[in-house]
Parts: sequence; C-alpha cells; structure tokens
Amino acid sequence: MSYVSFLKKNLACIRLGIASRITYPIDFFMAITLIPLCYFLVEAAFWTGLIKASGNELLGGFPVRYYLGYFLYTILQLGSMNWRFERAMIAEINNGAVNALLLRPSSFFEYHMGQLLGQKLITAFVMVPVISAIAWRWDLPFHIERLPIVLFMGICYVILLFSLHFAVAAMAFFFDNVYSLNNSKNMIIWILTGELMPLDLLPSPIREWVIALPFSCGIYLPAAYLSGRIDADVFMKGFISLAVGGVVFGLLARFIWTQGLRRYSGTGA
Repeated sequence: MSYVSFLKKNLACIRLGIASRITYPIDFFMAITLIPLCYFLVEAAFWTGLIKASGNELLGGFPVRYYLGYFLYTILQLGSMNWRFERAMIAEINNGAVNALLLRPSSFFEYHMGQLLGQKLITAFVMVPVISAIAWRWDLPFHIERLPIVLFMGICYVILLFSLHFAVAAMAFFFDNVYSLNNSKNMIIWILTGELMPLDLLPSPIREWVIALPFSCGIYLPAAYLSGRIDADVFMKGFISLAVGGVVFGLLARFIWTQGLRRYSGTGA
C-alpha cells in the first residue's frame, strides 16, 4: 500500500469524524462548549473555595490562579475519555456489525481512530479562542506561545490512548461483556492523567512515578506547561513516555485484535 493511499484513507476517516460531530449543531454546542465550560466553572469554584478555606494563599506552592489556568486546558478535551465512542466499538464486535467494517478499505483501527481524532481536532479548533479569551479576561497564567507544542502532545496522546481503548474493545472477541473492564480502565486513567487533580499534589515517590507514565501527557503535562507550573525540561520528557507507551499499547492492541479475529466466527467475517 502506498503512502498516499494510506494518507487519503485516514484523512477520509478524520473528515467523517468531523462531519459526524457537527451534524447536530445543538448537540455539538452542548458537548464541546457548554458542558466543558460548566466543568471548568465547577473546578474553579472548588479550588478557589478549597484554597480560601485552608487559610493560605498557596496550595502545593501555587496560588489559585494557577489552578484555574491548569483546568482551563481540560476544556479542549484532548485528554478526556470518550466513553460513548469506546462503547460503540465494543458493541460493534458484540453484535456482529464489525463484519461490514472488515470489508472496507480502511481497517477497523483506522476507521475508528480517524473518527475520534477528527472529533478531538474540531473540538480543540473551536475551543482554543474560548480558553484564550477566558485566560485574558481573568488574567490567568496562560503561555499562548506554548500552545502549538501542547496541542501536538495532546494529539499524540489521543492516538496512544486510542490504542489502549482498542485493545480493551478487542477483548470483546473473548468475553461476553467487557463494559465493566472498560469503565474501570477509564476511571483509573481519569486519576492518572491529572484530570481529577494536578499530579504534583500527590505525595512522593508516587508523584514521580505517576508523572513518568504516559497518561500524564493527557492532562497534567500539557496543562501544567501551558499554565507555567512546570518548565520545558519536564514537559519534553513526556514525549519519551508517549513514544514508549505508544509502542507498548500499539503492540498490545495488534496482538489482541489478531488473536480475536482468529476466534471470531461471525457470519461474513
């Protein structure tokens, strides 16, 4: 297969993901704008109240505005899980809908990853001006010159995490119900990414171990670098863990998928 053909197939899947995301304008507005903004306001109220109630101006060495700047990144949703998307992949394997996908030019992996990436990209594209405006209006720490490399890490993380999601979804070939396993995996990742709280608040040595994992590239590293909580050296180390994690999760996904297809006995497979 030529590189041009490979690129065209994946771009088509990305465009399909974007098109499916903007098909319903009200749902699109609610999902990428209203809900994330409400989440950010809840986080802002929580951390502001927590720091004020502590009687100190600093928490973990940072004032409240650094926490607001940190959680501002979560509005882009690049490090957040897409529960509905993962459940759809599992359902397609369970009910045999995967048969039709196996006959398409693009693989099951490319088809779904392209759509997920397209949805994440259109969300980030629309919301970057919004978070920039919030940071300017509230005078939050927001290093806009760091945004391109931060977005690049976010996209790399989406691809890495999808490999893990794909591996768990492919386990539906072996088990009748893997939804609970998928949910448990997502809850653990929710903590390890730093979406629950900044990872630098964890006690040592747990803090160093968790930050060294590739999951910290989902929220903590990009959000902390964008808000000035960490320097460039700490941030750039995240790409090393992304590369290692990408290889590990990619091989795991390929192995489970290959073994699953051998067991699959669906009509037309």
